[in-house]
Amino acid sequence: MAELAMLRVFKEHPNKKVIYVAPLKAIAKERLKDWRERLEFGVLKKKVLELTGDYTPDLEALKKSDCLITTPEKWDGISRSWQNRSYVKDVGLIIMDEIHLLGQDRGPVLEVIVSRMNYISQQTKAQIRMCGLSTALANGVDVANWFGVKAQYFFNFKPAVRPCPIEIHFDGFSEKHYCPRMATMNKPAYNAIKKFSQGKPVLIFVSSRR
Repeated sequence: MAELAMLRVFKEHPNKKVIYVAPLKAIAKERLKDWRERLEFGVLKKKVLELTGDYTPDLEALKKSDCLITTPEKWDGISRSWQNRSYVKDVGLIIMDEIHLLGQDRGPVLEVIVSRMNYISQQTKAQIRMCGLSTALANGVDVANWFGVKAQYFFNFKPAVRPCPIEIHFDGFSEKHYCPRMATMNKPAYNAIKKFSQGKPVLIFVSSRR
C-alpha cells in the first residue's frame, strides 16, 4: 500500500517528497537498502536518503531528495522549524509504519507529527497525504477517524489476500495478571508450534518485553 502511494506521488506530483517514518533505526536501514536498490538504482532514479540521529545529509542533498527515511523523534525535531525548511513544505506523502505504537511510549511523538503535518498542510494550502501501516491494530477504525480518513480509504486486509497462506487458531487463558498468564501460556504455545509449525520459522508477539 505504501509503495503504491509513493508511486502515485512520483507520477502525479514529481516535485513532492515522500517521508517514511520508521519506529526503529534497524527498520529504517532495511527500508533504505531495499528502496535504494529498487527506486534509486532502478528505472525510477528517485533519490532516497536516510535522515536519522546517525546520519543527517547536507541541505542541498535534502532539497534534491525524493524520499526521506527517518524516525519519529528526528522528523519531530526537523518539522518544528518547517517555516525555514523548504523540503518540509515540499512533502506530499508521509508514511508511518507500525502505527499501533500510538499507544506506547512513542505515541505522543507520532501524535505531534500528525497534528503538525495537518497544520502545515492548512498553512501552505498544499495537500499532504498520510498513510498509516500496522500488522495488528485492534482499534483501526478509531485511528482512521483520528487521521481524518474516510471509510472508503480504510483498508483491513484479510488473511486470504496474503502472499503466504495463514491459518488462525485461538486459545484462551483465564489468568488476569501478566506474569502468571505468560507462565501458563508457555507450554501451550510450545505445543502449538510443534503441532502447526513443525520445522518452520515462528514469530511470537507479546504485549510486553518483560
